[in-house]
Amino acid sequence: MAADDVSGTGDPYEDDPLERLERNERQGSLAIRYVFGSLLAIVLLSFGIVAMLDVTGPECPDTGALCFTAARVEVVLLPTLLGVGLSLFSAWRTYRTWTQHIRWRPWLFATYAMWIITTGYLLVSSSAVFTQVGVQ
Repeated sequence: MAADDVSGTGDPYEDDPLERLERNERQGSLAIRYVFGSLLAIVLLSFGIVAMLDVTGPECPDTGALCFTAARVEVVLLPTLLGVGLSLFSAWRTYRTWTQHIRWRPWLFATYAMWIITTGYLLVSSSAVFTQVGVQ
């Protein structure tokens, strides 16, 4: 048993309730910053891909209402994969904070928010990028 663990529970914060409160209260702001930072990363990646590649190029055939070029697929696929990775990391972080007996609900919110952001980006970007406007 450690010298600073007087209670015998294995939690060094059990003896200092103020430290435990501060540790728990930090989780909410960390999770919210993670969600907004992840959203910013997804948006910046998608804008970077659009800036580097010619997404609106005229190489689409006029035979259908959908256009699947490599540049258009990358605009949808790469930020979506980034969102999935960030969502899985948030889920892992939720599990880690839960096992350490830290307030884990903000990270659960972050996980839900990341899945919603990822799904929303997939739906909006694919419908905006793959559809040819004005083709009948």
